[in-house]
Amino acid sequence: MSVTIVLFYTFVTLFMFLSYNPKPKKIIESIRSFLLHLLHQHDNNVATGGVDGLGSHRPPSTASSPAQGAAPDAECLPKVRSIWDIPGPRRLPLIGTKWRYFTGRQRYAKVHEAFVALHRRYGPIVLDVDTVPIVNLFDRVDMERVLKYPSRYPFRPPTEIVEVYRSSRPDRFGVTNLINAQGDKWHELRMKLTSGITSRRILQSFIPSVNEICDDFVDLVRRQRAEDGTVRNFQDIANSVGLEIICCLVLGRRMGYLTTNRRNEKFMRLAEAVKESFVYISQSYYGFKLWKYVPTRLYRNFVHCEEIIYDTIAEIVYQALEEEQLNCPDNDVKHIFISILQTEGLDTKEKISGIIDLITSAIETLSNTLSFLLHNLSQSVEHQREIAQEFSHCVQAITNDDLVNARFTKACIQESYRISPTTPCLARILEEDFQLSGYHLQAGTLVLCHTRIACQSEDNFQQADRFLPQRWLEQRDENDNVVNKRQEPGAGIVLPFGIGRRMCPGQKIVDIELTLLVAKIFQNFEIEYRSPLDTQFQFLLAPRTPIEIRFRDRT
Repeated sequence: MSVTIVLFYTFVTLFMFLSYNPKPKKIIESIRSFLLHLLHQHDNNVATGGVDGLGSHRPPSTASSPAQGAAPDAECLPKVRSIWDIPGPRRLPLIGTKWRYFTGRQRYAKVHEAFVALHRRYGPIVLDVDTVPIVNLFDRVDMERVLKYPSRYPFRPPTEIVEVYRSSRPDRFGVTNLINAQGDKWHELRMKLTSGITSRRILQSFIPSVNEICDDFVDLVRRQRAEDGTVRNFQDIANSVGLEIICCLVLGRRMGYLTTNRRNEKFMRLAEAVKESFVYISQSYYGFKLWKYVPTRLYRNFVHCEEIIYDTIAEIVYQALEEEQLNCPDNDVKHIFISILQTEGLDTKEKISGIIDLITSAIETLSNTLSFLLHNLSQSVEHQREIAQEFSHCVQAITNDDLVNARFTKACIQESYRISPTTPCLARILEEDFQLSGYHLQAGTLVLCHTRIACQSEDNFQQADRFLPQRWLEQRDENDNVVNKRQEPGAGIVLPFGIGRRMCPGQKIVDIELTLLVAKIFQNFEIEYRSPLDTQFQFLLAPRTPIEIRFRDRT
């Protein structure tokens, strides 16, 4: 039995670590440690009878006392605790800790609750075992050490189901893509595909266009309201405004998705496919992952969504390309699309797939983030009125200066990022050895930094379960000088878009979009969230969950 386990894990671990880490010596050390752990665990289970009553592996009896016959000084030597000493659920041969989802103890749609339970039961660091060991970090200090590591090209695990699908379609996709690329290739794609949407000058020139789109959004809300003011399936409107804004930014044109005569079936299928695609990606992380080897139902559904996304967005892109006829106009907003297509050193498939990734990610990110933000703001009419007051002087268009001075609105957005982040955890692959919570983790180890759970901990934020935008406001005197800058211990882990070089390139445009959208909404309405939004995952993992919001005209 032990030989079978060793052979299986040798193959799987070697494959996974070679995919993640380019440092062969560190990889070999990690694999060697893993195999020694398996043999030691097998022998120990035979000797001690398996596991303790809590379901986690019982440490060997020799861990706390020196072996017989050992030198007297041996017990004085400090014990180096390795990854396999980290507490966690019981690990079974071949399936690791995944058995929890097969027995019904935990569900994919409630995976957020599973992580909270792991943290409460085992503490600030917890070991999961899939095809590779996964270390879950819940301690703020550990997270900051990992996420702020000065890496030129931070490594994070690729989205495997995306890799498998795109490698099966070489006619559409290049060898790699911005999402899953690593090292020099990732840096090249990042610089050539996203420089336009990260330029402050270009984004400022884009603000007037976002103003117009937000005005159309308000008009659409008025048209879609029922007699009692309720908008049903609000996420459809949120998807529409997300697609309209990102198409206007990247392609340099208004697509008309916020007008009733252009909301056709093709766009509705695109919005649904984008949502479901992200759901299937989330589900692909768990279970036996048979989709890698056979076309399971999960994989077929994911492929169907990806085909709809590619066909629909590619049609939009090629239509825009035909109309432009590759003549770059003297306009910063239109320059993004043209500059990507004219970039040298990239294959045409990489350019098109890069544009598709930008558009797809923007639709999902804005839709979810806006829904969470409105849900949090609906808890207090006073917060809504304060935002309206902050923009009361803006009779028509909102300028960049107005956005800069909107301190309370930005504090509301930051607080929503803290309590309801669209990305609840950040994955990293350690490039060097780390000491985290007293355990020695070797380079090549996969860690998950659970920023959402840490942000909702009283150790990091006072009244962490309450939506309090005031925690982000600075105290100023009559001359508008900062006299007291409020800072809570966990401020550095509010990272809904990541951190460092691998931070989401769309953060700046999302901040502009959200600020303008909530400004326009609360200039015109007071809202009431009619649908229960238990947690973000219930919404993210249930794409057909309807969101109902009542919009009452502001008097």
